[in-house]
Amino acid sequence: MGSKNHMKYPRRRAARAVLRAATGRLIRIFGDLEVVGTEHVPASGPIILAANHFNFVDPPLVLYASPRMVEFIGGANRPNSPLWARMIPQLWGFIRAYRGGFSRSTFKQSLSVLAQDGVLGIFPEGGSWASLLRPARPGLAYIALQSQASVVPISITGAEDLLGGPRRGVKIQFHPAMAPPQASVGGKARRAELDAYGDQVMAQIATGLPDGQRGKFSTDSAARDAALAVSDFPFHAEELRGG
Repeated sequence: MGSKNHMKYPRRRAARAVLRAATGRLIRIFGDLEVVGTEHVPASGPIILAANHFNFVDPPLVLYASPRMVEFIGGANRPNSPLWARMIPQLWGFIRAYRGGFSRSTFKQSLSVLAQDGVLGIFPEGGSWASLLRPARPGLAYIALQSQASVVPISITGAEDLLGGPRRGVKIQFHPAMAPPQASVGGKARRAELDAYGDQVMAQIATGLPDGQRGKFSTDSAARDAALAVSDFPFHAEELRGG
């Protein structure tokens, strides 16, 4: 495997330890953080952490809350993040995803992390353009299928109110691990099975969110309609894909 497609795990240990501690202090200055369910993250072996993505502060929250070091996938360009908020991902280092199409390097680097019994973090929705749960993009299920790594769903609540207002509560809930998908050889049946798996992961994430943010899983028809209106992937412009 060429260096471009290989992501060493773990890496940058000393720098990340310092950055994680500093991030934790900042998070606790701005909000009351509650982290539950970390026992669901296996102490060893490959695992995929999959969280909802409503705000640009979600990656630092997951990096801090996870009991194991995370190598996460992030957009090569992050149009919803202010310039200062891009510093933590840049300093931490991440696997770049190029929105709007399949990225072979993203896929192979992700698999290389899991092949080293690492922890891969992913935001299945593919961006933080809404504070309602949206459908999972196909990447999560595909990586889980190819790696046969289990998936730990994560529900993040309150992150969108963490900055710019009174001190608020933020909760990060780790759910029990889900076995990886088993899919048909190819064709439409395989894609339907992978989409169904992504749906199952999002349904588990939804259980830890307020009903109004659960998207298609909400009991409120108005909330379901609102989620449908923002479900389409918006990053089709070339300048937003990451090149």
